[in-house]
Amino acid sequence: MWEVLTSRQFQKQLKKLDPQIARRILQDMDSLKQNPLQSLADADPLARRLGIRYIKAAHDWRVYFRMEGRKVLVEFVFHRETAYEEVARYLRSLKL
Repeated sequence: MWEVLTSRQFQKQLKKLDPQIARRILQDMDSLKQNPLQSLADADPLARRLGIRYIKAAHDWRVYFRMEGRKVLVEFVFHRETAYEEVARYLRSLKL
């Protein structure tokens, strides 16, 4: 069993969502406790290098996370229409 931790940013984003959508996202995140390796790797080479992965949640949402040891660190959640641009913006902000 994996331990799932959420960032402040993720918690803030979740609070802004419709309660039903937020609840569904949290339900879909339960899969991370069992096997986060069944998730998808981001297409961006830098995201892959940093180990950023995502799951599809509540049909139209993407939950992005990293793994450290047996911990899953959930970073943020974005709607699928803007997810890839938001991740690219996040990666650019790292200035790596």
